[in-house]
Amino acid sequence: MTWNRREVLATLGVGAAHALLACSSPPRGPQRPAVYAADVRSWLHDAIARLHAAGFTHSRALAVTRVRTTTALDVMGAGISSARTDGVVLSTGTADYVTTDLSRAGIQAGVRALVDRTHAPAPLDFGPPPAVAREPHQLAEYELLDRVTALANRDQDLSSRIVYSAALLELDDAHVWAVAAGRDLEQRIQRVRKSITRVAWNGTRPVVSEVTRAWAGEADEHDLSDADLVAAREHALALMTPTSFPDGDHQVTLDPQLTAMLIDTAVRTLMTSTAARRPEVASRLAVGRRVAAPLLSLADDPLAPGVYGGFAFDDRGDAAVRTPLIDAGQVVGVLAPRTRAGHLGTLEAAPSHLILAPGTTPVATLLKDGFELEGALSATVDPSSDRVVIAAARARERKLGTRTGRIYADIELVGELSPLLAAVSAVSAETDTFGMRDEIDELPRFRSVTAPSIRTRGTLRARRRAT
Repeated sequence: MTWNRREVLATLGVGAAHALLACSSPPRGPQRPAVYAADVRSWLHDAIARLHAAGFTHSRALAVTRVRTTTALDVMGAGISSARTDGVVLSTGTADYVTTDLSRAGIQAGVRALVDRTHAPAPLDFGPPPAVAREPHQLAEYELLDRVTALANRDQDLSSRIVYSAALLELDDAHVWAVAAGRDLEQRIQRVRKSITRVAWNGTRPVVSEVTRAWAGEADEHDLSDADLVAAREHALALMTPTSFPDGDHQVTLDPQLTAMLIDTAVRTLMTSTAARRPEVASRLAVGRRVAAPLLSLADDPLAPGVYGGFAFDDRGDAAVRTPLIDAGQVVGVLAPRTRAGHLGTLEAAPSHLILAPGTTPVATLLKDGFELEGALSATVDPSSDRVVIAAARARERKLGTRTGRIYADIELVGELSPLLAAVSAVSAETDTFGMRDEIDELPRFRSVTAPSIRTRGTLRARRRAT
């Protein structure tokens, strides 16, 4: 069977760079007037003062303006897309008002919707003004295109078997204000993602490999390493073993990306105050209950410097704090509602930056006999049954501490989550950090995970596909 490049792209659903942009950033909307921090704070002060005068002494306000810029380049060309989102949340403690009109008139309309307009502002002390938020360096469109072109051109050793390649740079710049009586907060977070995608033909199907780095800070503060680029290429070019996979119980290692996806899914599904209201979850994950091997300790820390999911204060305006979740295998806490998707959606309990503590075992000696699982595809956890399915792109066989050369594609690790975590017998000393972004009602939810590789035992099988 012969395929040309366009047929391969159509099969993958990525016709060109503009298709990547369409998947990752909304189209440009109408131009909105610029907003200035001093003006926004003044409008919010007036709104809270009016709410207090009306008797709402626990009222608070949250405002955000976000600009998302995505630049992509692939074999079909380059493209750039930018969109801005504004929003305001006024809360009286008994009712909320949400608007996308970040202006004096929009905020005043919210106050009128919550209280009688005849109330005059009450004198309030908002505390000391916040430190001036550091504005990230603004890159012009040609500079963004230059950077994504340089990223795409760094790996020159591309095999003829590489049928598609792409590079992407995404900036999400959020300016957030939180105001209440005695509280005047402001933060500026620019989240950056860089990724490289390689696709190679293997037999009768394409193999897709992607590496991504994400952080909070300047666009040039970090970059994909040479090792990242080599890994993207080599994983795409790896020749898979044509024989069927030996389904059964095996000792396995999960690479940091798979470990990160597993704990992110498990925490969002099971370790929140929302999940704890389910009786079947509460009975299994009560505080003090042992749910994992003593080697595992997990915390959520939004204050970790430069992480993709970090923040200084949450969407209630409360200072960010580190929340221990698992200590030496025992449950010690759950996540409370404190974040909104895009700072504007429904307040939810969700992780910000999860940290799984590293161990002491060098990753090269983690596994003697079994399979090394690499490349996170998906992870699901059923809160009712504790059933877990972890899909990996590859499984590399090891015997007597050496790779045999057999590589199997699309493998699943299945079983129950608690026994799988209880069977963890080694944790690597090396860790890696991953940024994650998905959307709720077209609003982004940011989070990140720092994780090591882990060794455990479970049931492996060839991946089941939906028919």
